[in-house]
Amino acid sequence: MNIRQVLAAITVALLCGCARSSTPAHRVEIRRISGDTVQVIPGEGQMPYCLVFTQSGKGVVRQLTMSKNNVSVKCPPGEPVLGQAYRIPVEEGPVKIHVFFSDQRLEAASVANQLNEMANPSFSPIDFRLPGKVVVESPDFVPAQSEEPAPGQLVPKPSPPAANNRQG
Repeated sequence: MNIRQVLAAITVALLCGCARSSTPAHRVEIRRISGDTVQVIPGEGQMPYCLVFTQSGKGVVRQLTMSKNNVSVKCPPGEPVLGQAYRIPVEEGPVKIHVFFSDQRLEAASVANQLNEMANPSFSPIDFRLPGKVVVESPDFVPAQSEEPAPGQLVPKPSPPAANNRQG
């Protein structure tokens, strides 16, 4: 085998190794319901469990997925996580929505603690001490003031129509 054949074989091997993976470009869709309310929709082919957190530029971390045992929840593809819509406080400004997909249930408190310890909201799943296979997608979301009344907010009564002042 001459040098050209060796180089050609190496080039072919490298190109095959660089083939596109079957992993979708977006693991999750963030669907805006109103200015400050979203649904988190897992994409097709994701692992069965997830944890969802928001992290603001101010450092506030909020856990959105809450279960009785404080572990990952089942996240069927194409369905809103837990069938819920989540309100993101406008006062916190832009947030990253961290969605941790895993092949087994994870302890939410452990993930939350590690998120709080990180100063930088950009990270890799390898930065966490988590069991099993874990992937993370962290889309940005900018909440906006919503025109709709929030749950628990008083709704003003409509003003009564003008009375008819006919005298008969």
